[in-house]
Amino acid sequence: MMEQQQEIAELVSPFRELIERALKENYGQLGYQDVLEGIEEGEYQFWSAANSCVVTTIDVFPRMKQLTVIIGAGDLQEIDDVIRPIVEEWARSIQCDAMIIMGRPGWQKALEGYKRTAVVLEKRL
Repeated sequence: MMEQQQEIAELVSPFRELIERALKENYGQLGYQDVLEGIEEGEYQFWSAANSCVVTTIDVFPRMKQLTVIIGAGDLQEIDDVIRPIVEEWARSIQCDAMIIMGRPGWQKALEGYKRTAVVLEKRL
């Protein structure tokens, strides 16, 4: 287990600054260590290219299985051109019905084939 944790840390650590920046702009649910632990435990999947990375999770509902992008960091064009097609193909291979992206408004313009289907509203309690 320690060896696997070390391998994951080495794989993810080059993207730490990008991930932390994305988390800062996000909703505050996760910190960098939470992301690492989620990847180690198999709850999250990590995808990367030269200058970008994506973290996903699989959500299973009674009538739908979806892959949700919870972090996208780095070059949006690289994510769209390199990472997205690989992630979509993998999602299809595990019988996901949809891929959902939770992100900033800039994602809407950057990713071909995706449409805005919801608005996320937040109220801190």
